[in-house]
Amino acid sequence: MKKKLYVNTIVSLFYQIFNVIVGLVLPRLFLISYGSKVNGLIQSITQMLSIITLMDLGVGAVVQASLYKPLVEKDNDQVSILYSSAKKYFKIIARILVVYIFLLMLFYSYFKSNDFNWFFSCTLIFSISISSFAQYYFSICNSILLNADQKIYVPTFINLITLILNAIITICLINFEFSIQYVKLMSSLIFLIRPICLSYYVNKKYQIKVIKNPPKNAIKNKWSGLTQHIATVLTTSIDSMVLTFLSTFQSVSIYNIYVMPLNAIRTLLETLTMSYKSYFGNLIALEDNNKLEKEFNKYETIVHFFTVVIFGVISIVLVPFVSIYTQGVNDTNYENYLFSYLITLSYAIYSLRLPYTTLIFSAGKFRETQIYSIIECIINIVLSVLLVNFFGIIGVAIATCIAVGYRTILSAYYLKKDIIKRNFTIFIKHIVVDVVCVFFIIIVSTFFQINNYNLI
Repeated sequence: MKKKLYVNTIVSLFYQIFNVIVGLVLPRLFLISYGSKVNGLIQSITQMLSIITLMDLGVGAVVQASLYKPLVEKDNDQVSILYSSAKKYFKIIARILVVYIFLLMLFYSYFKSNDFNWFFSCTLIFSISISSFAQYYFSICNSILLNADQKIYVPTFINLITLILNAIITICLINFEFSIQYVKLMSSLIFLIRPICLSYYVNKKYQIKVIKNPPKNAIKNKWSGLTQHIATVLTTSIDSMVLTFLSTFQSVSIYNIYVMPLNAIRTLLETLTMSYKSYFGNLIALEDNNKLEKEFNKYETIVHFFTVVIFGVISIVLVPFVSIYTQGVNDTNYENYLFSYLITLSYAIYSLRLPYTTLIFSAGKFRETQIYSIIECIINIVLSVLLVNFFGIIGVAIATCIAVGYRTILSAYYLKKDIIKRNFTIFIKHIVVDVVCVFFIIIVSTFFQINNYNLI
C-alpha cells in the first residue's frame, strides 16, 4: 500500500512538471497570437464550463470514499453497485451539460456581442466543450475507481501522453495561423483519447458487473457531498465569474495570467493530496489509527514546508514573471503588486488546508463538515460582488483570502473533535512557524538585488 503511494506520487509529480511547462507556454502563445480579449474570452468560457462540475454534487468524492472498504475487502458486488450508480448519475450530468452549453452560446452571443460576433463565440464554446462532455459521459467513473484503488498512476500516465500530444499539435496549428476555434477543437479531440484508454483498462482489470437499476440509496452522503463540492468549485471559479459579469475581458485576462503559475503550484500540491487521500482511506478502512496519525503528521509537515518555501518565493518574483510573460502585449497594463501579494496569499492559505480536508474526505466526513463549506461560499460570493465594484480584481482577491482562511482554520479545528482527535495547538504551532519563515524569506531577500530578470 505504501509502495502504491510512492508510485502515484512520483508519476503525478512527473506529470505536473510537464503540465507546468505546457501551462506556461500555451497561454503565452494564445496571448501573443490572438490578443488579450480573445485570451480573456477563452479563460472566461473555460471557467463558465467548469460550473457544470457543480452538478457533480460531490458524488465523485463520496463514491471514492465509499469504494475504499469494498476494494480492500475485494467485494466485487458492492464495487459494481457503486460504479453503476455513479455511471448512471454522470450520464444525466452529461445531458445537462449539452443544455448548459447551448445557454452559454446564447449568453455570449447576445450579452457579450459588443466584443465578439455570435458565430465566433458559439464555435469557440463548442470547440472547448467537447472534452468536458466526454469526461462526464465516458471516463469520470473509471477515474474515480482507479483513484480509490490507489492506481492514480494509470489515468495520470494517459493524461501525460495526451498533454504532450496536445501541446505539440497546438503549437504547430498556431504557427500555421489557424483560427482559435480550430485550435481548440483539435485539443478537445485529442483529449478524447483519455476516456477511450481508461475504459479499456478498467474493463480488462476489473470484473465490473453491469447493473441497469442499482439501488437508489447505494451512494450514501451524496447530499452532504454537495456543499463540499460547491465550495471547492466556487473557490476556484468565483473570481473569474464575478469579473466576467461585473468587469471586462481585459480584467479576466490579467487575473488569469497571475493565477496561472499559482494554479500550477496548487495543482502540484494537490497531486500529493490525491495519492494521500486514497492512502488514508485505506488506513481508515483497515482501522489502523496509530499509523494513520503518524502518516498524517508527516504529510502535514511536508505540505506546510513546501507551501511556505514556494509561495514565499512566488510573492517576490510573481510581478517580474508576469512582466516578462506579457512582454510585447501593450493593450493592457499587467503590473499590479498589491493584487500579486493578495492572490499569492489566498493560494498559500488554500494549500495549507489541503492536509485537513484530505483527511476529512478520506474519512467520508461530508455531512459533519458541510457547514464550513456553506459559510465559505457565502463569504466568497458576497464579498467578491461587493468589493469588485470598489477595488476591481484586488477586491476579489481580498474576498478569496477571507473565505479560504475561514475554512482552513475550521477544517484544522475539526480534527480536534473527530478522526484522529488531536490538539488544535499543533496547527497553531505550524502557522506560527510558517509566518516566522515567511518573514525570514522577505528579510533575507532584501540583501539580494536582482536587476535583470529573465524567465528562468
